[in-house]
Amino acid sequence: MLLEHASEAIMDAGINPKQLRGKNTAVIIGSSFCETQSKFLYEDLEMRGLNIIGCSKSTMASMLSYQLGLNGPSYVVDTACSSTLYALAAGYRHIMSGECEDAIIGTASGCFHATINLQFARLGVLSPTGYCKPFDTNADGYVRSETVGVIYVQKAKNAKRIYAICPHIKTNSDGYKEEGITYPSTKIQSTLLSEYYQECGISPFCLEYFEAHGTATKIGDPQEINAIYNALCKDRKTPLMIGSVKSNLGHAEPASGFTQIAKVK
Repeated sequence: MLLEHASEAIMDAGINPKQLRGKNTAVIIGSSFCETQSKFLYEDLEMRGLNIIGCSKSTMASMLSYQLGLNGPSYVVDTACSSTLYALAAGYRHIMSGECEDAIIGTASGCFHATINLQFARLGVLSPTGYCKPFDTNADGYVRSETVGVIYVQKAKNAKRIYAICPHIKTNSDGYKEEGITYPSTKIQSTLLSEYYQECGISPFCLEYFEAHGTATKIGDPQEINAIYNALCKDRKTPLMIGSVKSNLGHAEPASGFTQIAKVK
Protein backbone atom coordinates (compact mmCIF):
# COMPACT_ATOMS: atom_id res chain seq x y z
CA MET A 1 0.00 0.00 0.00
CA LEU A 2 2.82 2.40 0.81
CA LEU A 3 4.49 1.77 -2.54
CA GLU A 4 1.23 2.34 -4.39
CA HIS A 5 0.52 5.59 -2.55
CA ALA A 6 4.12 6.77 -2.91
CA SER A 7 3.93 6.30 -6.68
CA GLU A 8 0.63 8.19 -6.77
CA ALA A 9 2.06 11.06 -4.70
CA ILE A 10 5.08 11.38 -6.99
CA MET A 11 2.95 11.35 -10.14
CA ASP A 12 0.51 13.81 -8.58
CA ALA A 13 3.48 16.16 -8.17
CA GLY A 14 3.97 15.98 -11.94
CA ILE A 15 7.00 13.69 -11.80
CA ASN A 16 7.56 10.31 -13.40
CA PRO A 17 8.84 7.99 -10.63
CA LYS A 18 11.57 6.80 -13.02
CA GLN A 19 13.02 10.33 -12.94
CA LEU A 20 13.89 9.88 -9.26
CA ARG A 21 16.06 6.79 -9.75
CA GLY A 22 19.56 7.40 -8.45
CA LYS A 23 18.61 10.67 -6.74
CA ASN A 24 19.25 11.43 -3.08
CA THR A 25 15.53 11.49 -2.31
CA ALA A 26 14.86 10.78 1.37
CA VAL A 27 12.25 8.23 2.42
CA ILE A 28 10.94 8.66 5.94
CA ILE A 29 8.01 6.66 7.30
CA GLY A 30 6.11 7.41 10.50
CA SER A 31 5.03 4.21 12.23
CA SER A 32 4.50 2.80 15.71
CA PHE A 33 2.91 -0.63 16.03
CA CYS A 34 3.45 -3.23 13.32
CA GLU A 35 0.41 -5.36 14.09
CA THR A 36 1.19 -7.96 11.44
CA GLN A 37 4.45 -8.75 13.20
CA SER A 38 2.88 -10.86 15.92
CA LYS A 39 0.85 -13.01 13.52
CA PHE A 40 3.50 -13.63 10.87
CA LEU A 41 6.50 -13.93 13.19
CA TYR A 42 5.16 -15.58 16.32
CA GLU A 43 1.79 -17.20 15.51
CA ASP A 44 2.01 -18.37 11.89
CA LEU A 45 4.27 -21.42 12.12
CA GLU A 46 4.36 -21.92 8.36
CA MET A 47 7.53 -19.92 7.89
CA ARG A 48 8.16 -18.61 4.39
CA GLY A 49 11.63 -17.18 4.87
CA LEU A 50 10.73 -13.57 4.07
CA ASN A 51 8.45 -13.05 7.08
CA ILE A 52 11.23 -11.47 9.11
CA ILE A 53 11.83 -8.93 6.35
CA GLY A 54 8.24 -8.14 5.50
CA CYS A 55 7.22 -7.63 9.13
CA SER A 56 10.13 -5.38 10.07
CA LYS A 57 9.25 -1.70 10.45
CA SER A 58 12.49 -0.69 8.76
CA THR A 59 11.29 -2.40 5.58
CA MET A 60 8.47 0.13 5.29
CA ALA A 61 11.03 2.75 4.28
CA SER A 62 13.78 0.64 2.75
CA MET A 63 11.38 -1.18 0.41
CA LEU A 64 10.29 2.15 -1.10
CA SER A 65 13.92 3.19 -1.58
CA TYR A 66 14.64 -0.21 -3.14
CA GLN A 67 11.67 -0.31 -5.50
CA LEU A 68 12.00 3.33 -6.59
CA GLY A 69 15.80 3.30 -6.76
CA LEU A 70 16.33 6.13 -4.28
CA ASN A 71 19.72 6.76 -2.66
CA GLY A 72 18.83 9.27 0.07
CA PRO A 73 18.32 8.60 3.80
CA SER A 74 15.74 5.87 4.40
CA TYR A 75 14.35 5.13 7.83
CA VAL A 76 11.30 4.82 10.09
CA VAL A 77 10.38 7.29 12.83
CA ASP A 78 8.49 6.04 15.89
CA THR A 79 7.26 8.70 18.31
CA ALA A 80 3.85 7.11 18.95
CA CYS A 81 0.95 9.37 17.89
CA SER A 82 3.29 12.07 16.57
CA SER A 83 5.31 9.67 14.37
CA THR A 84 4.10 11.01 11.02
CA LEU A 85 4.62 14.65 11.90
CA TYR A 86 8.09 13.87 13.26
CA ALA A 87 8.81 12.11 9.96
CA LEU A 88 7.68 15.24 8.11
CA ALA A 89 9.93 17.35 10.34
CA ALA A 90 12.89 15.09 9.56
CA GLY A 91 12.24 15.32 5.82
CA TYR A 92 11.92 19.10 6.04
CA ARG A 93 15.29 19.34 7.77
CA HIS A 94 16.98 17.06 5.24
CA ILE A 95 15.82 19.38 2.46
CA MET A 96 16.56 22.66 4.25
CA SER A 97 20.07 21.51 5.14
CA GLY A 98 20.79 20.77 1.49
CA GLU A 99 21.35 17.07 2.15
CA CYS A 100 18.40 16.06 -0.05
CA GLU A 101 16.53 17.65 -2.93
CA ASP A 102 13.21 16.10 -1.99
CA ALA A 103 11.60 13.61 0.38
CA ILE A 104 8.87 11.00 0.43
CA ILE A 105 7.09 11.07 3.78
CA GLY A 106 4.65 8.26 4.41
CA THR A 107 2.69 6.34 6.98
CA ALA A 108 0.53 3.25 7.26
CA SER A 109 -1.45 2.15 10.28
CA GLY A 110 -3.73 -0.88 10.22
CA CYS A 111 -5.72 -2.52 13.01
CA PHE A 112 -5.06 -6.25 12.69
CA HIS A 113 -4.55 -7.55 16.23
CA ALA A 114 -7.27 -7.50 18.89
CA THR A 115 -4.73 -7.48 21.71
CA ILE A 116 -3.68 -3.93 20.80
CA ASN A 117 -7.29 -2.81 21.16
CA LEU A 118 -7.44 -4.52 24.54
CA GLN A 119 -4.25 -2.81 25.71
CA PHE A 120 -5.53 0.63 24.75
CA ALA A 121 -8.89 -0.10 26.38
CA ARG A 122 -7.14 -1.03 29.62
CA LEU A 123 -5.13 2.17 29.37
CA GLY A 124 -8.46 4.00 29.42
CA VAL A 125 -8.17 5.94 26.17
CA LEU A 126 -10.74 4.11 24.00
CA SER A 127 -14.38 5.16 23.96
CA PRO A 128 -16.66 2.50 25.49
CA THR A 129 -19.56 3.97 23.52
CA GLY A 130 -17.77 3.77 20.16
CA TYR A 131 -17.92 7.51 19.43
CA CYS A 132 -15.03 9.98 19.20
CA LYS A 133 -16.19 13.41 20.44
CA PRO A 134 -13.22 15.81 20.72
CA PHE A 135 -13.71 18.81 23.04
CA ASP A 136 -17.19 17.61 24.02
CA THR A 137 -18.26 17.53 27.66
CA ASN A 138 -19.42 13.96 27.03
CA ALA A 139 -16.14 12.86 25.44
CA ASP A 140 -15.06 9.45 26.74
CA GLY A 141 -12.13 8.47 24.52
CA TYR A 142 -11.37 7.75 20.90
CA VAL A 143 -12.07 5.07 18.29
CA ARG A 144 -9.11 3.49 16.51
CA SER A 145 -8.92 3.87 12.74
CA GLU A 146 -6.71 2.91 9.80
CA THR A 147 -4.83 5.22 7.47
CA VAL A 148 -2.34 5.06 4.62
CA GLY A 149 -0.85 8.29 3.35
CA VAL A 150 2.17 9.62 1.49
CA ILE A 151 3.35 13.18 0.87
CA TYR A 152 5.99 14.21 -1.65
CA VAL A 153 7.96 17.17 -0.28
CA GLN A 154 10.27 19.43 -2.28
CA LYS A 155 11.34 23.07 -2.45
CA ALA A 156 8.57 25.36 -3.69
CA LYS A 157 10.76 26.75 -6.47
CA ASN A 158 11.03 23.26 -7.98
CA ALA A 159 7.39 22.26 -7.56
CA LYS A 160 4.93 21.87 -10.43
CA ARG A 161 1.95 21.48 -8.11
CA ILE A 162 1.68 22.86 -4.58
CA TYR A 163 -1.00 21.84 -2.09
CA ALA A 164 0.61 23.48 0.94
CA ILE A 165 3.76 25.34 1.96
CA CYS A 166 5.62 24.55 5.16
CA PRO A 167 7.26 27.78 6.42
CA HIS A 168 8.73 26.27 9.57
CA ILE A 169 8.69 23.12 11.71
CA LYS A 170 9.38 22.78 15.41
CA THR A 171 9.25 19.82 17.79
CA ASN A 172 9.88 19.25 21.48
CA SER A 173 9.27 16.78 24.32
CA ASP A 174 7.49 17.00 27.67
CA GLY A 175 10.40 15.56 29.60
CA TYR A 176 9.70 14.40 33.17
CA LYS A 177 6.22 14.85 34.68
CA GLU A 178 4.98 13.68 38.07
CA GLU A 179 1.69 12.61 36.49
CA GLY A 180 3.43 10.03 34.28
CA ILE A 181 4.84 9.63 30.79
CA THR A 182 1.44 9.44 29.03
CA TYR A 183 0.10 12.63 30.68
CA PRO A 184 0.26 15.64 28.30
CA SER A 185 1.70 18.95 29.46
CA THR A 186 -0.13 22.24 28.90
CA LYS A 187 3.04 24.17 29.70
CA ILE A 188 5.23 22.38 27.15
CA GLN A 189 2.58 22.44 24.41
CA SER A 190 2.02 26.15 25.02
CA THR A 191 5.76 26.82 24.87
CA LEU A 192 6.03 24.94 21.57
CA LEU A 193 3.23 26.96 19.96
CA SER A 194 4.54 30.30 21.23
CA GLU A 195 8.11 29.63 20.10
CA TYR A 196 6.95 28.32 16.72
CA TYR A 197 5.11 31.51 15.77
CA GLN A 198 7.92 33.69 17.10
CA GLU A 199 10.54 31.82 15.06
CA CYS A 200 8.63 31.71 11.77
CA GLY A 201 7.54 35.34 12.00
CA ILE A 202 3.83 34.65 11.51
CA SER A 203 1.39 36.38 13.82
CA PRO A 204 -0.95 33.91 15.55
CA PHE A 205 -3.67 36.55 15.30
CA CYS A 206 -3.96 35.91 11.56
CA LEU A 207 -5.11 32.34 12.24
CA GLU A 208 -8.71 31.63 11.33
CA TYR A 209 -8.71 27.93 12.16
CA PHE A 210 -6.54 25.58 14.23
CA GLU A 211 -6.56 21.83 13.60
CA ALA A 212 -5.89 20.26 16.99
CA HIS A 213 -4.80 16.80 18.08
CA GLY A 214 -8.12 16.37 19.93
CA THR A 215 -8.23 12.72 20.97
CA ALA A 216 -11.44 13.12 23.00
CA THR A 217 -9.75 11.80 26.15
CA LYS A 218 -10.69 13.35 29.48
CA ILE A 219 -7.07 14.21 30.25
CA GLY A 220 -5.69 15.11 26.82
CA ASP A 221 -8.34 17.54 25.54
CA PRO A 222 -8.32 19.97 28.51
CA GLN A 223 -4.52 20.12 28.47
CA GLU A 224 -4.49 20.91 24.75
CA ILE A 225 -7.28 23.48 24.95
CA ASN A 226 -5.45 25.31 27.73
CA ALA A 227 -2.23 25.28 25.70
CA ILE A 228 -3.99 26.71 22.64
CA TYR A 229 -5.60 29.42 24.76
CA ASN A 230 -2.37 30.37 26.52
CA ALA A 231 -0.31 30.57 23.33
CA LEU A 232 -2.79 31.83 20.75
CA CYS A 233 -5.92 33.30 22.29
CA LYS A 234 -5.09 35.44 25.33
CA ASP A 235 -4.95 38.72 23.40
CA ARG A 236 -7.16 37.81 20.44
CA LYS A 237 -10.03 40.12 19.54
CA THR A 238 -11.89 37.50 17.51
CA PRO A 239 -12.72 33.84 18.23
CA LEU A 240 -10.35 31.13 16.99
CA MET A 241 -12.10 28.18 15.39
CA ILE A 242 -10.65 24.81 16.42
CA GLY A 243 -11.46 21.24 15.48
CA SER A 244 -10.17 17.71 15.18
CA VAL A 245 -10.57 15.33 12.25
CA LYS A 246 -10.85 12.48 14.76
CA SER A 247 -14.53 13.34 15.17
CA ASN A 248 -14.93 12.15 11.55
CA LEU A 249 -12.29 9.46 11.15
CA GLY A 250 -11.28 8.34 14.62
CA HIS A 251 -7.66 8.22 15.76
CA ALA A 252 -5.14 6.68 13.36
CA GLU A 253 -2.46 6.94 16.07
CA PRO A 254 0.99 7.09 14.36
CA ALA A 255 -0.67 8.05 11.06
CA SER A 256 -3.03 10.63 12.55
CA GLY A 257 -0.88 13.60 11.54
CA PHE A 258 -1.58 13.00 7.87
CA THR A 259 -5.34 12.81 8.42
CA GLN A 260 -5.09 16.29 9.95
CA ILE A 261 -3.04 17.63 7.04
CA ALA A 262 -5.40 16.06 4.49
CA LYS A 263 -8.35 17.76 6.18
CA VAL A 264 -7.00 21.31 5.99
CA LYS A 265 -4.78 21.24 2.88
